[in-house]
Amino acid sequence: MFRPSFNPTPVLRSRFSAHFERRCFSSGSGIARKASDPLRILFCGSDAFSCASLRALHREHERDGRLIESLDVMVLPPRRAGRGFKDMKEERLGLRIHQRETFRGWSDKIPEGTNLIVVVSFGLFVPPRILNSARYGGLNVHPSLLPHLRGPAPIHHAMMRGDEHTGVSLQTLDPKVFDHGIVLAQTPSPGLPIPPSTTLQHLAGDLAEAGAEMLVRGLRDGLHVPPYTDAGWMANLLKGEDLVHAPKVSKGESQINWREWGSRDFVRFLNIFNTIWTQARNDKGKFKRVLFLDAESVPERDVTGRDGEMVFRVEPGDEAKDIQKTVRVDDGRDAFYIPTGREDWVRVRGVKVDGKTTQAARIGMREFVKKADR
Repeated sequence: MFRPSFNPTPVLRSRFSAHFERRCFSSGSGIARKASDPLRILFCGSDAFSCASLRALHREHERDGRLIESLDVMVLPPRRAGRGFKDMKEERLGLRIHQRETFRGWSDKIPEGTNLIVVVSFGLFVPPRILNSARYGGLNVHPSLLPHLRGPAPIHHAMMRGDEHTGVSLQTLDPKVFDHGIVLAQTPSPGLPIPPSTTLQHLAGDLAEAGAEMLVRGLRDGLHVPPYTDAGWMANLLKGEDLVHAPKVSKGESQINWREWGSRDFVRFLNIFNTIWTQARNDKGKFKRVLFLDAESVPERDVTGRDGEMVFRVEPGDEAKDIQKTVRVDDGRDAFYIPTGREDWVRVRGVKVDGKTTQAARIGMREFVKKADR
């Protein structure tokens, strides 16, 4: 599995905001800006990540109507978009919003003579007849260094893999396949750093703002006007490597991998999913699902308390995959310690056992801890 490895300068280790003005994207510097008709944009988005680009386009529309003349918005119905529908509706920018479940039924000429379609975290494929009806086709903001991590969940997978860098790509919409357009702009090598302590929410927010900035700058520079120039650098770096896809994530992704995870993995996956889970055997011999609500890496010298034994199920329903661990419980410090698969320790303070409310870990785990044999 490919993992980009770079030696970033100290500047690259700063927060994402430091990059926006000077290192947001590369797009073939030195190429003259191409003239464009005033843009009549149909924006398609479904979530909070989309909103950053929509706000940026709206600001540009108000700042310079000669670049963006009009802006319509297409959103999915609530049952398809979940909270994303609420995110888009709450923008309250005074724009025309088209709530549709599909592109079927729209005439070849989409609303108000649209000449550019912008898609950001939408989920629906834009059919060729719609793309062909817009003079400048379509653009997409994708939160990865394409072609690395094509797919609907690139931010999740970048963090799950432990990638040290990520970025944003501005690409054309391909008429046949998701995420296979021409990369018009891309975060410069080596990409933007992923801070070890960042959460999915913070990383997504940073990438959303970087993508919004890239989109507006790309429109100002006329990158949407053919002929297109491929500005992607990651594709050359990946030559000869198997490309990594980023499919939708499921609850199974947040299951604790007792054999392989180290303490940093516990923390990282909590930062991605907010909770991680496992199955543990209680004092009645039954396995119950346990959610860990927090975990922190601690050196072994800080692990205190009495020893106990616990049995975790590595694979649900597979007794052969049960694993026993010696844990420690410190009632005085209100702490519960678990060794990981890499011989380091995590301190867990809050848990939620199926059928119960949130509890301190040393209390919630009592039914699962057996006194250690000596």
